[in-house]
Amino acid sequence: MATNCPFGVNPLDQSTETKVPKLSNLTYTHQDFESMKSRLVKFILERFPRDFTDFVESSLAIMEMEIFAFLADGLSFKIDQIANEIYIDTVTEVENIFRIAKAVGFTPLPPLPSTASFSATINAVQPVDMVIPTGILATVSINNQLIPFEIYAADYNNNPIFDESIVIPAGSLTNTALIGVQGKTFTDQFAGNGNANQILSIETFPVLYDSVRVDVDGIRWTQVNYFTDSNPRREYRIEFDSQYRCFIIFGNNIAGLIPAEGSQIAVTYRTGGGTIGNIITGFIEIQRQYEVQDLGYSLPVSFRNYTAGANGYDGDGLEDVRTKLPAYIKTQERAVTGEDYKSLADLFATAYHGQIGKSTAVLRNYGCAGNIIDLFILAKDGISGLTNASNDLKFALQEEIDNKKMLTDFLCLRDGIVLATDMTIDITFDKSVRKNKEEMDIRIKRKIDEFFMLSNWDYGQSLKETDLVKTLSDIKEIETFDATFATEDSDNGGDIVTAKFYEIIRPDTIDINYIFV
Repeated sequence: MATNCPFGVNPLDQSTETKVPKLSNLTYTHQDFESMKSRLVKFILERFPRDFTDFVESSLAIMEMEIFAFLADGLSFKIDQIANEIYIDTVTEVENIFRIAKAVGFTPLPPLPSTASFSATINAVQPVDMVIPTGILATVSINNQLIPFEIYAADYNNNPIFDESIVIPAGSLTNTALIGVQGKTFTDQFAGNGNANQILSIETFPVLYDSVRVDVDGIRWTQVNYFTDSNPRREYRIEFDSQYRCFIIFGNNIAGLIPAEGSQIAVTYRTGGGTIGNIITGFIEIQRQYEVQDLGYSLPVSFRNYTAGANGYDGDGLEDVRTKLPAYIKTQERAVTGEDYKSLADLFATAYHGQIGKSTAVLRNYGCAGNIIDLFILAKDGISGLTNASNDLKFALQEEIDNKKMLTDFLCLRDGIVLATDMTIDITFDKSVRKNKEEMDIRIKRKIDEFFMLSNWDYGQSLKETDLVKTLSDIKEIETFDATFATEDSDNGGDIVTAKFYEIIRPDTIDINYIFV
């Protein structure tokens, strides 16, 4: 990661979200039951004015017209529905948008596990290393759900080391270089059938991002995105369905090797993920008993998360794919324009260090720095929150973009700024609405959440009272509305909050006052 970036940035231009008008739902007019019936009656009156005059509602002819209208209405509805499901702007079924994504080579992001730093502590110094089997399972109850965490030794990039024991060195009481990863590990056994393009279906789901490992007869095979050349290498591909079930796909001995008939295939993978695993510091404290190697006795070992859990993600849903897919197509896996840098950053995710929540690429306003791109980034925090990206996430992003950027470009990664904003909202209703206050509260909070959805906000975007009023205007029961904003800067508030090019507004505390008159 570049560390010699001069800070002074006077932006010449800045990447922004491309606003493309979205298609409305395709609904052809005059195709409903009543329209069909009235048009059929009109057609008969015009074409056969003397031959048919029996338009009494109880007549057999009218019944036949209504049967035709009913069938035509149903067929028209299904045709409209099918037409809607083939466009990314109008698709409503998550299975269909996954099919659209697959057709253009885009893979929605599977769930990510929450991770936290852990410590292992013993109560007495030992003369030998305390060796503890890896993958310690800790199951905790969160919102009446049993959520598993597994504890591993961590490498220098704070990634879990799955095949290495946890060690508390001789002469020490603790090891703090541990990582707890939400989820649980499974290993499924299969047999090779000797056929080309063998597919293995993993029934336990959702499978976590980048967690699959495949061994054939004890030899680790390599996961690839595509079988790109005519070589029978030990490679496999994986695909997911809309529920993040995983499918392992092998080659055909032309591109990718076929596992031999009768070969033993072991698929190791992890399931879980989601924001539910974003635990607070100290939430997990467990104790396990382990034997001290060669000394003939055992000791209790205490495990505790000394950082909060973060980075949990439930996986891309319909709206996530709808947002990401156009950006993926436009970048073509290369960084040329500022929008390319922004899109690649916004799409970037890691298995254990989270994902980018929002980015913006800035071009400097002087010629000698014409090839310096300042990329301001923030990591995703929960569903709609943002936080500073960890160094591990930054290094991974830098490596990813270095492989896709122009050779003459120089990338500077910088922390974006979250402009936390407090809001006080006064809403006036008629006193007759008081009995429905709870319902109104739910509707208003839902509208505010939609207004502050991360996809609706970008760097440098101002917050205006009038925009919030427009959002709440759909609730017809509201008579008057007043909103006041406040930030740490006393001069930046009132009925408008302005953000600099490297700042993005996010709500902090929201106080809603209901007034009934």
